[in-house]
Amino acid sequence: MHGDPENPTKNPHPIKRYEVTATVDAPGPWDLVKGYLPLRVANVACVPEDKLTGGRNVPNKGYDFKMISVDEKTWRGYFYRDAQQDEDYFGLGVCRWDAVNVGVVFKAHNAIFGASAVLGKNGPQTDYFRKSPYEDRSSSTNHVPAFSSNNPLVIQQPEAFFSITIVVKEATP
Repeated sequence: MHGDPENPTKNPHPIKRYEVTATVDAPGPWDLVKGYLPLRVANVACVPEDKLTGGRNVPNKGYDFKMISVDEKTWRGYFYRDAQQDEDYFGLGVCRWDAVNVGVVFKAHNAIFGASAVLGKNGPQTDYFRKSPYEDRSSSTNHVPAFSSNNPLVIQQPEAFFSITIVVKEATP
């Protein structure tokens, strides 16, 4: 019997625990802060090829996780990189789940600021966001784009931006 790729089984005994710390230099408080872990099958050979296109419909799944306020600028949360149970869905061998990155979502008024960090990359990872969508309470819900530190706008107008820095490290289960 094969597992169901549309409703994959959660790993009953995950052990790859990670800690996420997000530090924000925002112009005010947040209405919501949460973590998000996108998982996908890493070894795509376990997924059949589409006979017409040659592509593969690779299973994926995402999980929210709690971020707790440490102080007014810092939040911390934990996730398991092996949250999904590896299974054989298609009779082509066991599909192994993994995550490439992790995100932290900050919401203020109707603006959503999503910062992310690549797993396995050492040290802090920082995204920059315009202050104006945070300060404009009249706008409809929108996802605010992130900028890198080497973006010309961030370099020329640093006062118009705030940063979200994420640090990810392995933690004890």
